[in-house]
Amino acid sequence: MKRLILSASLVIAVAAGAHSPPGELFFAAQFPDNLVPTMDGNLSDWDIVPLDPYTIRSDRLYSPVADIQPVGRGELDASDMVIRHLVGWNDNSNKIYVASEVFDDIHNTDREDAARFNHDDAWEIEVNPDHTATEDHNPEGLATNFSYKWAVPPVEGQYQFYRPNAALSWLVDGSSWVDFGWGFTGDQFGESTYFYELAVTPIEVMPRSNDTTEDQAVVHDLEEEEIIHISMTVGDIDEATSGDFVLTSYQGFWTLSPESCCTATNDFVMAPVEPSIAALSETAVEEVTWGQIKAGF
Repeated sequence: MKRLILSASLVIAVAAGAHSPPGELFFAAQFPDNLVPTMDGNLSDWDIVPLDPYTIRSDRLYSPVADIQPVGRGELDASDMVIRHLVGWNDNSNKIYVASEVFDDIHNTDREDAARFNHDDAWEIEVNPDHTATEDHNPEGLATNFSYKWAVPPVEGQYQFYRPNAALSWLVDGSSWVDFGWGFTGDQFGESTYFYELAVTPIEVMPRSNDTTEDQAVVHDLEEEEIIHISMTVGDIDEATSGDFVLTSYQGFWTLSPESCCTATNDFVMAPVEPSIAALSETAVEEVTWGQIKAGF
């Protein structure tokens, strides 16, 4: 293991491991306990995160499926879609937080089968806490790469979809494991900007079975400066699809991983608390304490 100074405020431990794209690190901002964002679809509580090195914009995204859009990295047409991602974490809650802002000229939610989220615009988050290569994900009988997929507004109440375990009653939005929020501005089904937020407890491994229980899930304990795999994908479908789905139904399929969908390959460092965030945390504590003192008079 070797240490590299990557910015004035980040001293990072870089470990060897299979990841893609090779040689690239991304960063999860550490939130103090009193500044953890609320998963409500309002991204204003992420404004405390410095733009550099945490913001991931469209120029870092791939279109890896040639049948959808055979274009190079970052060649996303801004008139069609603009994407911004942020990732964070908190030590005490032991949770990963992901936020995305997605401008889209047409937001499509009209799938005929409520279970087929890939017939509509979707937001997909992949988490592989044990930092293994794609070919080592989900070995026989086990789940180690976890997919959290969302398509909103809900259709017939359905908006959340999980892989590789697809039917666990305890691994759902609103549980201690998963917390999801969304919102939008503009025309809900036209030109709009959608906001997505997700908090998950990282699971390192569990049986790959629809009978898996909570006590069988081995939780990964996040640590400062460690590296885990996380990837994000935004699927863009502008026209209604029916019958057999084909890849060309997508207007775009934009992912941080060059290996296509459904696998976490990007190296994310669990960063130390930024000095600017630490200062805000201390100020917030002082304001609350002073407010409590005044309330006593």
